[in-house]
Amino acid sequence: MRAIALTDVGITRENNEDYYLIHENLEIFIIADGMGGYQAGEVASEIAAVTLMEGYNALTSPDLERDIPNLLNKANEAILEYVKSHPECRGMGTTAVIACVYGDELWVFNVGDSRCYGVQKGNLVQLSEDHSLVAELVKIGSISADEAAIHPDRNIITSALGVDRKFEIFTKKFNVQEFSHIILCSDGLTNMVTSHELLEIVNSRPFDEIPKTMVDSANNSGGKDNITVICVEL
Repeated sequence: MRAIALTDVGITRENNEDYYLIHENLEIFIIADGMGGYQAGEVASEIAAVTLMEGYNALTSPDLERDIPNLLNKANEAILEYVKSHPECRGMGTTAVIACVYGDELWVFNVGDSRCYGVQKGNLVQLSEDHSLVAELVKIGSISADEAAIHPDRNIITSALGVDRKFEIFTKKFNVQEFSHIILCSDGLTNMVTSHELLEIVNSRPFDEIPKTMVDSANNSGGKDNITVICVEL
């Protein structure tokens, strides 16, 4: 297994509110996409990612289905506590997407709309589940997936860390042997680059060039948000 990552501010934003962490030995990969404006979103995303990684590193015999949600709750509380002593950061929050490889298991967790994909038999499969307004509209049949991709409210998320004590966590376990690669990313990538284009990049570029090529593609399409990519070859 090997992993490579890249984060970029994009074309239109002045600061980067994304934060990522990789621990190849523990086989855990995290992206957090902060929100809340200048010197707020990046605080929330860093608190979340660092709390998750430190907590995971301290586990002795992990039960991922139990432990990762517990750590997400801990990260949520850490952000809320920070806001208490830094009221100027009120309103900040963050998404989080986490992929953990544990033996033959691949566990994916997310809060918000940062995503994890798997490359499976030549297809790019979304392994995470968006917590967003458009995802809810697709679920109830009000709009199609194609309409969701261009919907003006596609950036509205329905679950985040640091906003409230209650939030939604998506959890799913996969067989890691089913995938050749996994890709974690913030919505600054997925709002600018189609799934087909992402798969073409994986298939056509050397592994070490995949994140930069994806970031360049997002920026060439407008780069309207911060862009973060982690690519893992399994």
